[in-house]
Amino acid sequence: MSTATSKVSTSRRPITVVVVALVLLALTLWSTYSVIANAASEFLITTLAALVLPSILLATILAGGAAGILAVGLLPWRPLLAGLAGGLVVGLLAMAGTLVAYHHGPAVPYVAAVVAVTGALGGATAAFRPLAAGIAGGVAATGLGLVVAYFQNDLVDLFGNQETVGTMAEAASRLQLTTSVVSGVLAGAVAFAYLRRTGLALPWPVYPAAGAAAGALTLVSTLLGWLGRLPLTEIVEDYSEFDAQIIYSRLPEQINHGMIVLFAGAFVAMILVGRTIRRA
Repeated sequence: MSTATSKVSTSRRPITVVVVALVLLALTLWSTYSVIANAASEFLITTLAALVLPSILLATILAGGAAGILAVGLLPWRPLLAGLAGGLVVGLLAMAGTLVAYHHGPAVPYVAAVVAVTGALGGATAAFRPLAAGIAGGVAATGLGLVVAYFQNDLVDLFGNQETVGTMAEAASRLQLTTSVVSGVLAGAVAFAYLRRTGLALPWPVYPAAGAAAGALTLVSTLLGWLGRLPLTEIVEDYSEFDAQIIYSRLPEQINHGMIVLFAGAFVAMILVGRTIRRA
């Protein structure tokens, strides 16, 4: 009876991850639409599209990966092909949502293609078991990021904002660092729990690899975001070098965030699995 219950729980887990990941993707696309729809000029639309593209790609690669996990379990194909197919479906859905939000500016086909390819790449990661658990951790970390973004004004005040430029910048920096660390801890813990509940006897290095996967996917989406917004940034730079520098400055911040999530996730997963290993 317990074995049957365990099998049912295991089969439902990918569906749960897919549903949550798709909800997060939908929320990200809706937020993008709300921001861009209120833009007053084509220049502002292009600038905002370049700024929000990495967030769309992160949500897309995670949702594509989650769909890939489900496809690998359902389709009688090779895992890599099944994962690609599942991820591509999500990529096309994300591309459609992106086109709803961003369809008047320049380089629209290029941006749309990058979104679709990102979904397919996310699905391909489902062929590797540690990354499958890492996707669950990444979904949890992304959900935390959306919550932080929603309450950002209140949280910045909590971290020491005194309504001056200096204190606002310091508070935002503290909030960003805290969010990155907590996201990594959450990703590592969720990845560990995901693998642990499979009941499989896995070598211990699989656990820190799964914990690091959320950060690795964040870095991949950051790279794809940089590539995807290159034509947009060039257009923005023709109008305003200052606005272009704001876009460029986001790249180091996103890389730092991804690296922190990667190392924190791996460390937490390693500590958790270490506590389960019996002493000889």
